[in-house]
Amino acid sequence: AAAVFLAISFNIQEREEQLEKIGAQLKEKYGNHFDIFRGLLIVTISPVFLIYFGISFVIQRIRRAPCVTYEYSKPPENTQSIRHIDRAGWFTTEARRLIREFQSWNRTKVFVYGVYWGLAFMILYVVVAQFTLVFLSWLIEVTSAMPLAQVTGILVGIGMTMFLLPPVPGVPIYLTLGIVIIPVGREVFGVTLSILYALGVSLCLKLLACTLQQKMIGGLLQHKVSVRQFCGVNSNLMRSMKLVLMQPGLGIDKVSILVGGPDWPTSVLCGIMGLDLIPILVGTLPIIFLITPTLLSGTFLYMSSVRLKDGQLEFPWAGTLATICTAITALVQFGSMVVAAFYLEKTVSNRQHELEDIPIDEEVKEADEKDEEIREKYDEVTTWKSLPLIAKVVLALSLICMITSCYMVQFFSSLCFVEYQLTYTIADHLDGDWKNIVMPLGA
Repeated sequence: AAAVFLAISFNIQEREEQLEKIGAQLKEKYGNHFDIFRGLLIVTISPVFLIYFGISFVIQRIRRAPCVTYEYSKPPENTQSIRHIDRAGWFTTEARRLIREFQSWNRTKVFVYGVYWGLAFMILYVVVAQFTLVFLSWLIEVTSAMPLAQVTGILVGIGMTMFLLPPVPGVPIYLTLGIVIIPVGREVFGVTLSILYALGVSLCLKLLACTLQQKMIGGLLQHKVSVRQFCGVNSNLMRSMKLVLMQPGLGIDKVSILVGGPDWPTSVLCGIMGLDLIPILVGTLPIIFLITPTLLSGTFLYMSSVRLKDGQLEFPWAGTLATICTAITALVQFGSMVVAAFYLEKTVSNRQHELEDIPIDEEVKEADEKDEEIREKYDEVTTWKSLPLIAKVVLALSLICMITSCYMVQFFSSLCFVEYQLTYTIADHLDGDWKNIVMPLGA
């Protein structure tokens, strides 16, 4: 609705000017990353493109039939080939325009990024959605006979290990705590107090992780060029974050970065800058607004699969609440990131002179230049025209197999994996072997 309102607010010429302006801004800021999004485009809508080109081919064959009268546009004077005429060629003019655009891409990088996007989807949909479910059901079964304190210690150890890994965000950790603690805690405190207990453990775990990341990684390893380079201390993003985090007090901009910024780089950057720990932890406390719906999503997800002895669901309303809490989690997560991005962009626009005064880390700059030189040499020898035929075939087949696999597990999931729930056990429902969750088509 917002898009439609904005569209009708301008006439055709103004809309075209605005689109050109937006396109130029996107190209200026994110031009180096277009291949990443092109790879995503290839993976997600390749079947749509195939259907489109099939229809285009049929239309063009009909136009060229002797019995069909079709008025086509005359070629302009600067047309270099008859292939650009409407009625010539195997496809319509619009389809050929798309083909020429595709041919202008760096297809090697686009195909590689497409494979990476496919791997990411398979990890999320298979490893996270399927095997993590089996792991959590096993963990619930194993910890059900343990005291609550022991279960808490195990989860804190697992959560801390995950927090110290740079790519891992906090959301799956909070979700796991909500799933595993409640089955044990409800026997001691009941469901409500168990949820409050899990919230307290989650918040303490987050603050402890921030402390270790800031003091042990950022503080003790700040002399390591590789650590500073991994954080991207010379990038505009990190320099803007540094400028905001250096401010005294706890304004909305500072808190939004501590909550909505990337977990590992933000805490490590605070350590590299030598900021005081207590104010940073206080500014991180609003993370409870993200922890709460995430943990409740896990709790209600578990409760939705609990059944009474007669086979009836004990909490028939829990599935609905799990869906609602998941939506709230996504909203809070995305909203915090948007607010943080807004204030960082505002800092870049309004405090440009202060950003320029921040000294460049020369050691990191030198390391970045070496890496950039290596990337340029790699790009030179891996252009599509430079690749041997066997490499092109292998890369294209890899992408085709990845796209096929993604669509198979998405639309034929019931034929790829055995139905499994959190309250199931490996012994009873997978014949004692966790790998049995994968059916022949899924393998």
